[in-house]
Amino acid sequence: MPRFAAAGLLLALILAACSPSAGTPPDGAEAPDAGPLLAYELTDVRSGETFTLAELSADRPVVLETMAIWCTTCLSQQREVVQAHELAEFHSVGIDVDPNEEAADLAEYAERQGFDWRFVKADAELVKLLTDRYGFGVTNPPSTPTFVVADGQVRALEFGRVRSAEELVAELGAG
Repeated sequence: MPRFAAAGLLLALILAACSPSAGTPPDGAEAPDAGPLLAYELTDVRSGETFTLAELSADRPVVLETMAIWCTTCLSQQREVVQAHELAEFHSVGIDVDPNEEAADLAEYAERQGFDWRFVKADAELVKLLTDRYGFGVTNPPSTPTFVVADGQVRALEFGRVRSAEELVAELGAG
């Protein structure tokens, strides 16, 4: 009987970790210490340019999304980001968290979709930095993990839904 109880507990833990809301922070949650994430050196897969979120957010806010090429929910959110750029001035960064995807494929995806913002291929260290602060939900692209970076803070938006262009602009305080 203990073997079945242990198997049941293991199954419950796996299901909880895989659910779309696993690790979802409350709306507006801030990292206890966003400094390491703000200072982490990122590389745009198309230009090869290196940058940090602190540098990028110094002149205007940033919409940050963890994503994957295969994720149709991510694509829907990114299309809203395109429209939001027509309404307000801000930077965007997409961070591909799928370890099976390649930087060259991510660059081709961004070009094919006509997205003109920065895209980054996450390495294991960046994924750990994100999951340590925001939970494993950030590695579940269909849950639309989206963040606003401004004023030296990284604010997680509620995971689990696509925001309209107007909602994104309102979250940025740029509307």
